[in-house]
Amino acid sequence: MAEAPAHAAARAVGSHGPGRLLAIDAARALALIGMMMVNLGTVRSDGWFNKVWTLPFGRASILFVVLAGLGMSLFLGSRKAEKRWPVIVWRALIFMVGGLVLQILTPAVSVILPTYGVLFLGALLWDRLSNRLLAGLALVMLVLGPVLVLAHQLPGEHKTRMPTILDSPDVLVHSLFLSGAYPLLVWVVPFLAGMWLGRQDLRDIRLQRRLVAAGGAAALFAFVVGQVAALLLDADEEEGWPRLLTGAAHGQMPLWLVSSVGSAAFVIGVMLLLWPRISGWALPLAHVGQLAFTLYVTHFFVIAAMGGRIDSRLVGVPVTIALVVVFTIAATVWVRRRGVGPLERVLRASWLSNLSKGAQS
Repeated sequence: MAEAPAHAAARAVGSHGPGRLLAIDAARALALIGMMMVNLGTVRSDGWFNKVWTLPFGRASILFVVLAGLGMSLFLGSRKAEKRWPVIVWRALIFMVGGLVLQILTPAVSVILPTYGVLFLGALLWDRLSNRLLAGLALVMLVLGPVLVLAHQLPGEHKTRMPTILDSPDVLVHSLFLSGAYPLLVWVVPFLAGMWLGRQDLRDIRLQRRLVAAGGAAALFAFVVGQVAALLLDADEEEGWPRLLTGAAHGQMPLWLVSSVGSAAFVIGVMLLLWPRISGWALPLAHVGQLAFTLYVTHFFVIAAMGGRIDSRLVGVPVTIALVVVFTIAATVWVRRRGVGPLERVLRASWLSNLSKGAQS
């Protein structure tokens, strides 16, 4: 734990700067838009257009979680005189309960919020780790998480949906940790990676360039290795230990994690690096990121209103583009007139602020 003072100092240096925060908000908006592209329509890989349209599949949600971990480190590293745990527990409860209820509306599309909630609670423990231990834990779970998930998935009974508030406690826990669409033993890896990244000085151009170069290389290398390994081993991507060497999107295996976390690092690095030059016209994108929770929940109500995913690309693509445009305009107007989004305001309940200020260490 000798690094604890050092990582705290690094966070203090790197946790301020409105330009940098807006770049992170813009990256969060890209993650949200990517998830909307996947959630609103069917996931198909036939033809060049479908391949391009589904590029965010297995990447956008990982970017969302990496940014959640990054934001958590910034949150815990600021105003250390205040106790942060009441706020984090409140937000975790909102994400878990709200996500389990929201999942009832869209059985065919998984809601990531319950996973968010448990990760937020875990952050209260992981924040105590040094940079080295945090990175080490992420590497251990990169291997151990997929092994445990694969070991607890019976052939033919792999669950790919998230639980709802109506499920029994044993189903809920098993789905959240091992068998759901976002098993925590796997998805803790991008969250820990984000927490580690949030402790760095993100204003450092050298770091930004390393994120672009190393992230891009990792994303491409792991993707290619996963594809080649699957062909050489003739691995069944649905079951069996050879699946550990595959890199299918949302397959929960190590190569996919490396590739998707690498792509997340690449996107974050690009946004940080380019933001001084693109901020003038890309500011609405940052506004979307600032209302990400509100817009994420809203897009599930849209999916429910349409009766689920849209099967036809001729319908799904225009609907998705139209919704992105509407969200961008609405977010820009809201942020300029009201500031904090409606659901974001719930997360920042004033009574929690008073409680956290009163709970001095």
